Amino acid sequence: MSDPQILLLEKSRDPRLVGGKAAGLAALIAAGFPVPRGLCITTAVYRLCLETGGIDGTAAWKQLHQSSEEQRALQQGRVRDVLSTQPWAPGFQSEVDRHLAALACNPLTGWAVRSSATNEDAAEGSAAGLYRTTLGVSSSEVLAAIRDCWISVWDERMFQYSRRSGGESACPEMAVVIQPMLEAKIAGVAYSIHPVTGRTSQVAINAVFGLASLLVSGNVTPDQYVVEMAGEPLQPLRIHRRLVPKRQRLVATANGLQAETIPSADQEQSSLSDGQLFDLALLAKQIEAAFRHPIDLEWAWDAQRLWILQSRPITAVRPSHALTNDECEWTRANFKETMPELPSPLGLSYLEQFMDAYMIAPYRRLGCTVPETLSSVRVFHGRPYLNVTLFYSLVVQLYGNPAFLTEQMGGEPLAFTPPVRPMGPLALIRAGLVMMREWRKVRRQASANFSAMKELDENYRADRIQHLSLPEVTETLDYLRRWLHDHELTFWILGGVAQSLQALGTILPGWLGRDWRELLNASLQGQGTVISAQQIVRLAELVEVAKNEAVVQRWFLSESELEKDYRKALAGTSFLTLFERYVADYGHRGVGESDVMSPRMADQPEAILTVLRTQVRSGETASVKEIVSRQTQRREAALAEITKRFGRWRHRRLIFGWWYRRLCRFCALREANRHHLMYYSTVVRRLLLRVGDLMVDQGTLTQREDVFFLTLGESSVLGQESARDWRTLVQDRREERSRQETLLVPDTIRNWAEICDQTSRSIGVTTGGELRGIVVSAGMARGPVRIVRSTADWKGVRRGDIVVVPVIDPGMVPLFGLAAGLIAEMGGTLSHGAIIAREYGLPVLVNVPHATSLLREDEQVHIASATGTIRRVIS
Repeated sequence: MSDPQILLLEKSRDPRLVGGKAAGLAALIAAGFPVPRGLCITTAVYRLCLETGGIDGTAAWKQLHQSSEEQRALQQGRVRDVLSTQPWAPGFQSEVDRHLAALACNPLTGWAVRSSATNEDAAEGSAAGLYRTTLGVSSSEVLAAIRDCWISVWDERMFQYSRRSGGESACPEMAVVIQPMLEAKIAGVAYSIHPVTGRTSQVAINAVFGLASLLVSGNVTPDQYVVEMAGEPLQPLRIHRRLVPKRQRLVATANGLQAETIPSADQEQSSLSDGQLFDLALLAKQIEAAFRHPIDLEWAWDAQRLWILQSRPITAVRPSHALTNDECEWTRANFKETMPELPSPLGLSYLEQFMDAYMIAPYRRLGCTVPETLSSVRVFHGRPYLNVTLFYSLVVQLYGNPAFLTEQMGGEPLAFTPPVRPMGPLALIRAGLVMMREWRKVRRQASANFSAMKELDENYRADRIQHLSLPEVTETLDYLRRWLHDHELTFWILGGVAQSLQALGTILPGWLGRDWRELLNASLQGQGTVISAQQIVRLAELVEVAKNEAVVQRWFLSESELEKDYRKALAGTSFLTLFERYVADYGHRGVGESDVMSPRMADQPEAILTVLRTQVRSGETASVKEIVSRQTQRREAALAEITKRFGRWRHRRLIFGWWYRRLCRFCALREANRHHLMYYSTVVRRLLLRVGDLMVDQGTLTQREDVFFLTLGESSVLGQESARDWRTLVQDRREERSRQETLLVPDTIRNWAEICDQTSRSIGVTTGGELRGIVVSAGMARGPVRIVRSTADWKGVRRGDIVVVPVIDPGMVPLFGLAAGLIAEMGGTLSHGAIIAREYGLPVLVNVPHATSLLREDEQVHIASATGTIRRVIS
């Protein structure tokens, strides 16, 4: 029995006969999803056309793989000629007309004629956009459109895709889907998982007004949405939007497709409402569940309802349940306390390294799951942000109370809390044993560590390192890095503080009432064990001495410039002795001290003298005795009130006393640890400035502080890459810093992509000449720029080039095998070109306005999908 030549769409179930697209639509219809009616011209008609024209499709396809490029072009042309001119089988045209008449709403109905090849929309490959689709054709043009679909099998780009996908794979055969055109108000594409990260809780949607053909071809920039799903079953939770101005829409008319101008009032509006986005996201997840794999949908909304026009398996993205950085919430609160408003590039490098090595790695030691997709620190316009969502998940895994997270870290509470699975009982016991072992280590080693860090400060005083050569400085810095790795205790000390606070925060509200925090804070005052707080007493002592020494008092009351030689003016006074002792003890501290670039108090003693002058002149400063007495009274009064409220419950006093003493001990350790880490940081700062001096002497840098404008990796090879233009690099970063100083940034970021859009309104050129785009395929690449505006430019493309194009046309497949990465001026995450690029594994950024003009031929650039940026590489 011969195969049927025409089938209604709902009966088109055999992929061998109807191709991937038709079979997918038939499956959707069978599962009850909304698909427009249609018919399928089967592969039997395609095979018959080849056979009657004397072509053995399988043999001809195999021969292509064995031919030279020139021979291949001749063979492809011969097959295309046969498919274009071979007469139709008797009765076929009238049969097509009969089916079209049955489907047509009226005599002027336009038709969508779409390819449905046997290798299209398959699990092992999508062939997205490589075959021909023709929209808005009249009934008299349908047969020609069928031939166009056939011919596209023998196009060079299809051959290149097939060879890359499966070598000498079987020759694809072409079926054709024919459906009445919809009067689409809105259309687009949807991914049931995130197309770059694979995040299963996110549905990505691209949408345009009118028909979506320009969207899927990558020729327009669509509105882009990500719908966050949560719960069981999944329900829409929140929407991330990236809207663009929309000037025109493509519509189907009696005369074919036409572009219409969108009314100005609608151009800035979202193409989809929240309700439509939720409906579409739910539908995508329902189809995914029905077919048991992630899916890529083409859809359209007409005046009546939502329709599915195509469904294919997602082939190039692995589903992932792991959170991504863009889903997380970020805060500056913790870093603003210890870093300057704009930390140096080197300071940011140290911060990222410290957080990964000494904050995140210990959580892994405790058995916590830390997704590789998340980072603890992210930088926005030069400011570091802490990943609150990540720390929330770590606290919950350890059965901690996340309600205390904001209180301890600062900032705003999380608006979105992801589901987190706490660790199992055995894992929790193991984590507890690890913590207890480390706390014992803290008690044994902390004092010795602190002494050693202070000794480092003495051993590496500025006057003692002036003779060191660059290799010696580098070796010393490496030694200090290893030393810190072996002696770092910060995480375990902070863990002791957090545990004690959580324990007291759990029991005290019920025992003391609503003002428990105020009482606890008062009970921690004036213990004399917190080294940072001791500065208050030391400064008060200096003011007292200054008032009692006539020479010092006159000097402070005069208009003398404090930065002048104060040592000469105050020589022989008790004040100077005490002041220099204070500087010796606290001069390594500073404002924004966690950044090695920040000056220390010892570098600018006039800042301290200014504070003291103000106090001397005011005449209202409390004495040391008064300060100590006031703090002691507050502490004792708070403790007395706490004890009073415990009443006759002796066990409460015992429990509170144990946790209170533990909290006091760890709070003192926390401040002592920071105080002595700043000795270490100051030593590193001195050594880096020594590197800067040596590089200035060599002419590599302009001034010694330029070293702080390098990253950790760059500073480590500074002396080895003398040919590199370090001066220009530093100058660019100084200019970037100056521009960043003018920008206002939020303290909390809940939607990273949205904030990026708001602060650099158009995605494109950012400060410093860096380019920014939308990531459609993940990865990193570095290489020379190759501008490709037409096929005439193909000859210049070499392996490893970063190919820069106006749009990613699927016809560029031959270039994909050479390119290291792609940059496009327009496009979306769900265009056909993006789908193919992901299958090739190329890093791709789109929506980079004027990229073909802003980037220069042979210019070295670096693409980073993690940040969505294109950075010029200075050689």
